[in-house]
This record gives sequence, C-alpha cells and structure tokens, in this order.
Amino acid sequence: MFWKILILLVFIVMLLTLSVPRKQKLIYGVTFSQKFSEELVGNDWRKNYIAVLDDLKIKDLRLVAYWDLLEPAEGKFDFDDLDWQITEAGKRGAKIILTLGRKTPRWPECHDPSWAKISHSYDGALLNYIKETINHYKDNPAVWSWQVENEPLFPFGECGTTQISLLNQEIKLVKSLSDKPVILTDSGELGFAWPYLAVKSDIFGTTLYRYVSNRFFGNIRYSLIPAYYFRIKAWWAEKVLGKQILISELQAEPWNNGAMNPEIFNEIISYAERSGFPKAYLWGAEWWYFMKEKQNKPEMWNAVKDLSANSHE
Repeated sequence: MFWKILILLVFIVMLLTLSVPRKQKLIYGVTFSQKFSEELVGNDWRKNYIAVLDDLKIKDLRLVAYWDLLEPAEGKFDFDDLDWQITEAGKRGAKIILTLGRKTPRWPECHDPSWAKISHSYDGALLNYIKETINHYKDNPAVWSWQVENEPLFPFGECGTTQISLLNQEIKLVKSLSDKPVILTDSGELGFAWPYLAVKSDIFGTTLYRYVSNRFFGNIRYSLIPAYYFRIKAWWAEKVLGKQILISELQAEPWNNGAMNPEIFNEIISYAERSGFPKAYLWGAEWWYFMKEKQNKPEMWNAVKDLSANSHE
C-alpha cells in the first residue's frame, strides 16, 4: 500500500510541477471507415477513400475489417470491398494498420454479424473470422500490422468490454498466424487498462480527444489533463517496456453535437505534439469529406490537407 501511495504522490507532483513539454513534429495518418462513410455519403464512399489517398496524400492508414461485412453469413466470406481499399493503398505506397475483432472503430463499436450473436459458439466463430482475415492479408505488403480489437477493456459501445481471456486468445491466434506486430489500444482520457495492454502488445496506441459532449454535462473540454499525462503513457510503453507507441485516434471531428473547426483542430494538434507519441492517426476523414462535398464547407478538409503537406516536408 505504501508504494502505491508513493507512486500516486510522485505522479501528482509531476503533473503539478513539470513545465509544459516542448513540441515535436508528428507523422499523421488517417482512420477510414467504409461503414461511416457510407452512412454520410452513401455510394460515394469510394470517392471519399480515393480523395484521402490522392488529395490529402495520406500514406498511413488504419482500416477496419468489419466482421459483419466480411462474413455476412456463417462461413461465407466477402473480402471484395476491403480488398479494393488495400489494393488502392498499395498502389500509392501507403501502409495499413488493419483492425479486426468484435469491437472495432465507429458506433456501435461492436460489429459482429447477427448470426454470430445467437451462435452457441460465439468465441469460436470470432476466432475463425480472425483466422480467415489474417490468412487472407498476411502476405500483403501494404498491411504492416494488426490491431486486435479497439479499446477492448474500455466500457464504451453497445457490447461493453471484451473478456480478457477472449482477448488473450485473439492475440495468441494472431501471433501464431503472422509475424507482423500486434497493436492494442485504450481510451486516452478515461481508460485505465493501458499498463496491461502495453505489456500485451507489440505496439501500444492511445486515443486522444479534447472536446466531447455528454447528455448530462453538455460540451466538455478536457482542460485538466495536461500533455504530460500522455507522456507518462508513452514513457511506460516505450522506455520501460520497449514497445512502439502511437496515437490511434486523434480527434478531428465533433463529438456528437460538439464543435470542430480549424481553430479547435490546431489547438488539438498543438496538444498532441507535446504528448510524446511520434505518430497520430486522425479521426474524421469521412466527416471532413461530407462537409466538403455535401455541405460546401471545406475548411476542415483543407486544414488536414495543409497539415499533411507540412508533415511530409
């Protein structure tokens, strides 16, 4: 107990006394969700994706192997849309994190097919989908790593957390099928499983949000969380455990009915550049495109385009 109290006191002192960490230049990538793009722009989701590659000139992508899209009926797989995304990225020399599992990006977070939800062997079906997906893409040079689940131990989304025993089975299976590194992620502001997830992963990823909204408290800015909080995470993963690190989701779209504009975006970027993480995957590519193409408001798209151009200089 004494050591726990001492560590807590040291942590508090660090937060209160350390100066603002200096900025460092980041490499910026983008998460792209076919599902969310379809929700916003319908059949234009492919145009959205190509614009991310060709107009924004993004070279680092996080794509999603949605279970319900890949295996709509038990044992019947359809990789066509994801094949297309990965092929187009490969043509342009872009590199891909492929996210898979029951809990993957975008609401409702869990994207398991309806047939699996009533299956008597849910875990077995999940592991079989992971096996088929890994085997399908493991020799593709554009895919450089696997993200197993998305914030698996953070209780957000309709299905809550993933059981640790199941998560460990998934990790073990992926490692048995491929030598490519495994990424595990946790919520940046409210997640407390990051010490464990950093140990279990090859690469640890954290989300980073600054502006959220809550039905009880309204719009909230995480003003009390200094950049050093993320530097502690980076230090633990990189210096103590020897793991690679990244920001898996860097906020660049509004949360629910909150605000997002180039001024807020630049504030978030300035904060992220003090976090100690060398690479960040921006969250919002579908929304920027929707605002530009459907709402005639290209400001955020152009802000990201400028950021991307400067990050490659």
